Amino acid sequence: MVSRSYSLHRNKKKPLHDGIFRATLIFLVLAAVLLSIFTLVLSWAAIQKDIARKQHLAVTGNTPHLEAPIKEPRLRKQSVDVNDEGDQIREVAKAKVPEQRQAKAEPLKPDTVPPAAKPKSDTSNLDPAYQPPSKKGRRLLTYGRFGGRLNNQLFQFITSLQHAKVLQRTLVVPDEVRDVDWTGMFDGFGIWDMESLNAAYDIDWKLGLSPNFMSSIPESCVLKPHESKRLLNGGPELWKQWDEKCPDVIDIGGSTGLLFCERQHNFCGDRDAQMTGYEIYEHLKLSSSLMRHIPSKREEFKGQGYDQLAVHSRRAGEGGYDWTLCVNGNKKTCRQHIVRDDQDKFCDDRTMTGNCAIWLDLDYQIKSKSALKNGKKDYKFVLASDGTHDWSIDYKGQFIVANNTDWLLELDRKVNEDADPAKLVDAMAVSELAKEKMKNQKDLSKMQARLDSVTATLLDLFSLVDSRYLLGAYYSTLSLNACYFRGMERIYDSNMCWMLMHPDGKHPTLPSPEGSVHINQNPTQDDLLPPALMSDVEHAFVRSDDANFVAIDRYLIHFTGKQVIGVLGDGLVPLTITKDANGEESVRADFTCSYGTQRDSPATVILMKGNKSYQEHYYERGEKYNTPFSTNGDRFRTMIIMCEELRFEKSIARHPPLILKSPDGKFSLTIGSTFQRPMGSNHLSKNPSASAGKELVHCVNPAYGLKDPRWIIEYLEYHRAAGVSHVHVYNVDMHTPEVQRTLQVYHDEGFVTRHDWSDSASRGYTTHKTYEHAKWAAQTDCALRSRGIFDYALFSDLDEIAVGGKYGSITSFPEGHLAPALEMCDEAKKSRKKIACSFNSNTVSSVFTKLSDEEESAVKDKLMLERYERVEAKPHCPSNCKCDGNNCSKISREFHYGRQKYMLNVKDLTLRPRPLWTHALCRDYDEMEKVMEVLPDDVMHVRHYQGHWYKNNNLLDSMEEKEAPLNPKLMDTVRSRIVKNKQSIYQKAKETATTHGVEWITPLDRPAQYHGRVNP
Repeated sequence: MVSRSYSLHRNKKKPLHDGIFRATLIFLVLAAVLLSIFTLVLSWAAIQKDIARKQHLAVTGNTPHLEAPIKEPRLRKQSVDVNDEGDQIREVAKAKVPEQRQAKAEPLKPDTVPPAAKPKSDTSNLDPAYQPPSKKGRRLLTYGRFGGRLNNQLFQFITSLQHAKVLQRTLVVPDEVRDVDWTGMFDGFGIWDMESLNAAYDIDWKLGLSPNFMSSIPESCVLKPHESKRLLNGGPELWKQWDEKCPDVIDIGGSTGLLFCERQHNFCGDRDAQMTGYEIYEHLKLSSSLMRHIPSKREEFKGQGYDQLAVHSRRAGEGGYDWTLCVNGNKKTCRQHIVRDDQDKFCDDRTMTGNCAIWLDLDYQIKSKSALKNGKKDYKFVLASDGTHDWSIDYKGQFIVANNTDWLLELDRKVNEDADPAKLVDAMAVSELAKEKMKNQKDLSKMQARLDSVTATLLDLFSLVDSRYLLGAYYSTLSLNACYFRGMERIYDSNMCWMLMHPDGKHPTLPSPEGSVHINQNPTQDDLLPPALMSDVEHAFVRSDDANFVAIDRYLIHFTGKQVIGVLGDGLVPLTITKDANGEESVRADFTCSYGTQRDSPATVILMKGNKSYQEHYYERGEKYNTPFSTNGDRFRTMIIMCEELRFEKSIARHPPLILKSPDGKFSLTIGSTFQRPMGSNHLSKNPSASAGKELVHCVNPAYGLKDPRWIIEYLEYHRAAGVSHVHVYNVDMHTPEVQRTLQVYHDEGFVTRHDWSDSASRGYTTHKTYEHAKWAAQTDCALRSRGIFDYALFSDLDEIAVGGKYGSITSFPEGHLAPALEMCDEAKKSRKKIACSFNSNTVSSVFTKLSDEEESAVKDKLMLERYERVEAKPHCPSNCKCDGNNCSKISREFHYGRQKYMLNVKDLTLRPRPLWTHALCRDYDEMEKVMEVLPDDVMHVRHYQGHWYKNNNLLDSMEEKEAPLNPKLMDTVRSRIVKNKQSIYQKAKETATTHGVEWITPLDRPAQYHGRVNP
């Protein structure tokens, strides 16, 4: 009888005399025979005892609800039928695998699987290695639940059962009292088939339900985090100490969370202990009624190629789109497993980043030549998605997903058709959570959200198991569990399983180079990420079926004390515009909103108002542009759609799509991407230069054409010094490596959020031909994301610098700071109910002046912002103002006449959201004069580093200019920050620049009066 040992040292026998040796050998053989007979007797007795125990449990109810054993063959490892938790099955020799488990998907070619990956031995029937010194006490082991979701809860359960098995204790499963705890293992809803698990392991499902059990455990027997992590690695001597100290119960969980040991996603203990953990997955099964909803069980999907690839699409960050959280988690996992010399190859930035949004980089994320296709359209796959991204936008018709709807309906029908549904519902509820929700209920409505979330996640998990190749998420326990279910012999049929499963050593055996692809073989090469992977926000940009409307995103909009589901979009939708007896227009949406089980809810359309009727601005303007979207010429089709009667289901993990549809079906749009919501202040860096307690977010209109990063560096540092707390950059085509690296630095500082608004990302929505519509949609998107988080949102272009001044009580900031303007704007809201403040645009005309060699030498060490200190002495009408009739001695500069920009109050959640125009909230100036405050130039204005109207009208040599340098204190702050944090990028860009000044202007020779003083 071979015996396993967890001891780190084994006693070596010394050489013996031949005679003594032969006698000893005979004695040992006889002893072994007797021991084997004795073991067989004990095994028979244990089997009889186990049968009696099961009969007793069936009577007393001390076991979870069990469905009848699965009658159809359960395909192990390659089968989608494998249970929901990752079946990291122990290495089992093929000779021991039951015949029905030979029905597998075809593995990858043998030359891609290193010999080290092959199973070494069958240990399924070996005696337990650890024999406790005494049997005193109850010998229980339990764990404290923590806040992880379903797959974390399952992994915690399995690691605890692994500990119990190795330490020869009974696992007491703690009660499920919160939504996040619930796995459905206790309750009788028919999710799990626990027959095999309960037969193979000693598990107590009843004691943990007692509210006094956990509190009765002595504090000395609740392991601290460092004690839990070293328990299995400590070996029998340490286990004996704990047996003596805590003979009744040990709580290995405490508040430690997931029980990872030396590295992320790794079982504790030596090889045998880890294999014990893997083996548990072999016995963990879903019920047959749920398993039949796995795609591989559906007849309509068989033989169509979907079994070649399975993809786990995970959000970039928990609960949001956060690259840093996701990428850092991936890198942590990868670097803990891969040896240092190979980390740059396998943990490279593109692999770690693209894994957080696989839909953007699917081809590169596949690491095996055997799984690679010729092009994007050639892939077919099973998809397990968290619902963050709508895969149908890019891969429509190329993937299938598991669907739990029929299972939920069957369960509802079972309850509704029962003679006494209240009694049945009560009998199903075992856990504290289920009992609380099902108390005095006659149906499952109170548990519907949890049943939906848990079973959908389980079906997703099992959908990943039997595909030929698994493309998983490195930092996800769902993908981890899928690896465990697939088993040791299939670890190289994945981008990640081989990396995480290596019980024979601290580090894995690398995949075969001959069979691999997309491995970073030149880690010293400075490869830039694709632009799509350098965006911090994924916008939906989904078109309606007729392609005449684009939804930028769906949102949760805080308004009047509740969250309203809304859509920001642009284009043509079914509308009816009517006028009442007083000539007042109203807009009616001729379509409805649907979300999950909430169907055909009324929609409200909020259009941008203009100086003409809705009818004219929506239908009649901009006819010369060949596009259904908003355009120059005041065609206003940017809109917010409010689905105010829909109820957001915050308790479910993955949200159903939002569907907009007309009764005749001619207009239809489905948005499946994540709900956008205001970014919490905890995600943003704190700006010490913030404006006197007011948080100001800067929404930079879609930018294009910029290749030199110096301007962006100065622009961002200037606005940070002037009091801006955060900046949203909508990037159309600023995708040069230098600009991308610069934006990455500011992203890492928490100062910038990057939006990819390129033609590719927006699927053709953002084009230079109709630039204005992208601007209006971007401003509105930024305002919706900032509601309730910031006090004000500032809207301007990348060639405009916001300049503050002096006002009121604020004296602690230098001249040019924006705090006085915010104070005046806040005062206008309180006293005159003004919700926004506009300010003039003053042209920096000196951008057109070509400097002499002497002047260039004098300014060579100055910043670009210091290079241009001369501005127009007075505005030019009609380009930058409006004359009063024929009298231009009296001019107006309000709103678009003065190319004004504005700040909007986004803190007040009672303000109804609205689509936003360029120079004011909207083009209806009668309304704007009531709700917008115009700030004086000495309080706030923008310096516009442009002036094509002067150049195009040949006015550059006849205009008046004046000296207007930016405040030296602010510029000193800008310079010091550049030198401290951005000097290398800035200096390199300066050395390689093709022009000394701003790149969007070609300077001209101008008369001497426009050159001014040369300041060395």
